[in-house]
Amino acid sequence: MARKGNPNPKRPSSGGIPSDESLWVPSHQGKDLKAKGGLDKTVFWDLKDVVDFAFPQKYQPTYHTVACSLVDLILKKGCLGKKDLSKFMKENSISKSTLENKVIPKLVRLGLLKREREFKAGLGAGRGLVLSESLTFTTYLERIGFAWNMLVSTARKKKQESNPEVQLRL
Repeated sequence: MARKGNPNPKRPSSGGIPSDESLWVPSHQGKDLKAKGGLDKTVFWDLKDVVDFAFPQKYQPTYHTVACSLVDLILKKGCLGKKDLSKFMKENSISKSTLENKVIPKLVRLGLLKREREFKAGLGAGRGLVLSESLTFTTYLERIGFAWNMLVSTARKKKQESNPEVQLRL
């Protein structure tokens, strides 16, 4: 019996969002966010709470632990060079692959860390990596939030202008 349907189906363009470019955003009403104190701005979130959005402890416990330790060290020291990173890996028994292929690239991509090269006069190639803290993560999220705020505010204003009854109910 002949098979019906499309003999050459078109495959989806992607397998989804790459995990190394994504944030974990739990439900704002869920237990994961409530455990951190919810969205109340007066409740302090510590480093583990913030890093949890990049590497959720629930799903990526090893990367979460490594990322927390690395960011904590960078926040204390200001920046880390090649020797500091080697010492960090050795003291914490962290593989170079985990740190350099998974944790650092994602933290840099999300804007939590900044990656630069050491400056040494007369040297071109072979300059070591320097990691420092970055506020780009904050800028990204503030920009997204501000854009959404503007869209909603504008839509509400237009609804009020087009329907005066809405103004009385507000």
